[in-house]
Amino acid sequence: MNFSLGFDKLDVQKFLENGECKNCDLSGADFSEQYLDKAIIINSDLSGAIFDNVKMAVAYIKSSNFSKASFLNADMPSSFIEDSIFVYAKFNDVNFTSSEIKNSDFSNSYFSHAKLYGTTFSSSIFDNAQIISSNFQKSILTSSSFKNTNFNKTFLSLALIDNANLESANLTECKIRGTNFSNSHLNDANLSKSSFRRSIFFQADLTNITYKKANFYKSNFTSATMINIEQDDLHFKTAILCKTKMKNKIVNRDCRN
Repeated sequence: MNFSLGFDKLDVQKFLENGECKNCDLSGADFSEQYLDKAIIINSDLSGAIFDNVKMAVAYIKSSNFSKASFLNADMPSSFIEDSIFVYAKFNDVNFTSSEIKNSDFSNSYFSHAKLYGTTFSSSIFDNAQIISSNFQKSILTSSSFKNTNFNKTFLSLALIDNANLESANLTECKIRGTNFSNSHLNDANLSKSSFRRSIFFQADLTNITYKKANFYKSNFTSATMINIEQDDLHFKTAILCKTKMKNKIVNRDCRN
């Protein structure tokens, strides 16, 4: 991929020497293989920058633009990112384990085989992103948008994905056990061939979902909306249905009070 070399050479030199970039221009710069642990990047332009195979643990990034940047196989555990843009960025094989990311835009980004275990992505946007064969186990993805996101073969077990928008998302062939989808929108999503054992869908919208060969063993659909699904559908034989809006009726099969 070719980028225009818009970076300031002095800014690049300072960043490599002291690991700080405040109000600087590093757009299109190549930092591949560099050691940048504890880097600080604030109010800066890094669009099209290359961070492939970089060591960048415990990074602090705020209010910066990384559109079309490349982080292939980057090692960035325990980093903090806020109010930043990563549209069309590449994160294949990235390590974001235990990082905290807030209010950032990852639309149309790529996360193939990414390590995102225990990571927090709150109030962020992943619309049209490709998150394939990645590990989001025990992550927090609250109040975030995943419209048309492709999660094929991704691990999402024990994650918190509440108040999220997963409209038309592809959640096929995933392991999503014990995950909390409370108050989330999954309308028109494809859940086929995935395991949702003991997951929670409290007040979730599952209108027009596709769920061929999905496993909902003891999943909780209390107060959920599933108006295109029949009460006696075998996929939901062991699921908890209470105040659940299903086809032509509200089902109270498992209400204890």
